[in-house]
Amino acid sequence: MKKALSVLTTVALCASTLSAMQFQTLGYKSVGMGGAAVASSSGSCATYNNPALLAKAPYTVEVLIGGGVAFEDHGAGASVKELDDSGFLDTVDKISDDLSQATQSDIDTLIKGKDIIIGMNGDAVSIDPQVEVAAQIGNFGFGIFGSSNGVGTAIVDQTRDQLIFKDSTYGYARLTDDGEIVASSEAEYNQLSIEYALNNNTTYLDIKGLAIAEVPLAYGYSLDISSGHLMIGGAIKYMRGISYTEQYKIDYSGEVSGSEGKRDKTTNTFGVDLGVAFEPTLVKDLTIGLVGKNLNTPEFDVVDNGDAIKVKPLFRFGLAYDVFDSLEVAFDYDLTANETLVADYKSQMLGGGINWHPSSWFALRCGLMQNMHSSDTAGVVYTAGIGLGLKWLQLDLSGQYSSNETTIDGTTVPEYAKINLALISRW
Repeated sequence: MKKALSVLTTVALCASTLSAMQFQTLGYKSVGMGGAAVASSSGSCATYNNPALLAKAPYTVEVLIGGGVAFEDHGAGASVKELDDSGFLDTVDKISDDLSQATQSDIDTLIKGKDIIIGMNGDAVSIDPQVEVAAQIGNFGFGIFGSSNGVGTAIVDQTRDQLIFKDSTYGYARLTDDGEIVASSEAEYNQLSIEYALNNNTTYLDIKGLAIAEVPLAYGYSLDISSGHLMIGGAIKYMRGISYTEQYKIDYSGEVSGSEGKRDKTTNTFGVDLGVAFEPTLVKDLTIGLVGKNLNTPEFDVVDNGDAIKVKPLFRFGLAYDVFDSLEVAFDYDLTANETLVADYKSQMLGGGINWHPSSWFALRCGLMQNMHSSDTAGVVYTAGIGLGLKWLQLDLSGQYSSNETTIDGTTVPEYAKINLALISRW
């Protein structure tokens, strides 16, 4: 378990430098309401979620300090733990120079572990911390929004999938799937051996991160037209991005040879967000929202790589409806399938929920959300949140967890989970 925890800790450290590659569920209301925000986040978080909503902020001033962290297991959490529990790597070390000394228990461990390590290729785990310090004053919004995507992925050499070892008796020996020990050769060892892949770093853990801090200045403007109330808004933001890369041995015993040295690279750039919101005259209390983020496709450099990570434009649509003064219903949908640092995994969220706020000192929220892209494995995500306190200082706690689960160290945990805590003051 210590090795598995070490992997997760390293991923967290590479992300904690403070990816906006996907539309973040950011803000105390959004986390609890199934990610809905584009038509319902009209306070300090409108600066991030839809600057047009600054034009309908219910308070003159709202200040927010908050943060949270999300975890998603794309197979690596369970597979790294299973490999560790199997004793495969310890057994490889034990018999690496003399396969003839292997006991029947050692042989069973090697055969079982071979399937585990070959099968974990591409398995990943991501840890995504967030922080927000934001303020809305009248129709203006500004702040610091930090979000990151840290991913650890198992890279397993699929051509070297045989249990072939250097051996004091045979020179080189191979353990067959039937448990028989037979002679092998140096050529077979170099081309086919799992041990060779482990020792020569063609099988390893690849850790990458992209952390982005946005410092926006936003404004929302409203005007009445014949069919209703139109709000438009925009934000221009300074963006500081840190890309991170590192490779570790699959057993976390050390770094891959040649990966030492500078691991991160900082890029300073800017981004542009634009949003609209509309309240039609024919349907009172309905708000329709649309926002486009990162419309200029900001780019962030990568260490020792001529390519750059491009943060492509994100587009999200939302609806919000006030059933009555104390009950709001809202939902959001990503119009684009957004890339992440997990290979072949994209994010296209659909979600919504309700916000019940019977008094100024109490609010209760719940909702559902799901990644509609075919690469999703987490399933339906349940969300909830609660806010307590006077309007000038309120504490808000919200969380999310997925319906699909995984087992790590005998404990069943959701494949995806998030928790968020915020302090809000309104005047």
